[in-house]
Amino acid sequence: MSPIRTARPYAAKAIVEHEFDTDHLNIFVTFRFTMDQTVKPAHDLWLCEVDDVTKAVTVSAWQDAWTLLLTVPDIAVYPDRVTLEYAGPDENLKITWDKQWEPWGPILSPDIGRRDAFNDRGDPAVYDYDKDDLIKDGAWHDLDLSAIVPAGAKAVLVVGHVGSILYDLKISFRKKGNIYEINHSEMETLRADPDRCRMLICAVDTNRVLQYKADADTWSILDLAVRAWWF
Repeated sequence: MSPIRTARPYAAKAIVEHEFDTDHLNIFVTFRFTMDQTVKPAHDLWLCEVDDVTKAVTVSAWQDAWTLLLTVPDIAVYPDRVTLEYAGPDENLKITWDKQWEPWGPILSPDIGRRDAFNDRGDPAVYDYDKDDLIKDGAWHDLDLSAIVPAGAKAVLVVGHVGSILYDLKISFRKKGNIYEINHSEMETLRADPDRCRMLICAVDTNRVLQYKADADTWSILDLAVRAWWF
């Protein structure tokens, strides 16, 4: 008499990939075998973590016989790390010959939609700031770039035209939140009268804010514009 065989889940992990789209994540789950597209598991069986914070899957849709698209809403900024876990097995996730999918632990998802690291701003018509927009007293002040630079940016490229009747005036820049002045960038006039063009790179905080410190003297020209940013 032959032994009785019981149905068992099909033990195999899927391929997980994601892209950030304005305010949500699209997570593509690709299986190795053709799937039964007439069923889908409950959304709470998908355990998604975004930068170590648990996020809910609210929408799912089959894209083809191998790929299930999950939607994770309420993602404010570009994430650094996304994982997806499947808390199965479940009869609503199975291949076409009725084998259920084995549960799997967190799978690190590669980002297939990441923006280019360097992003050119384009062709602004005017400077973002002039000498009348900036406080010139030799102390550190915030410069909020969030109206110019998109969320998720890590650093900015700034161009400046500086000039004065005095020599060696400086304006320095550092990341918001830093205390010391070793890790900073600066622009200077070097000598009196000529208008000088300077460029620098400065990190910004998660709110796209940096700090500046301008010498408390007479600036004839102090124009700044953001040229580009990095993610």
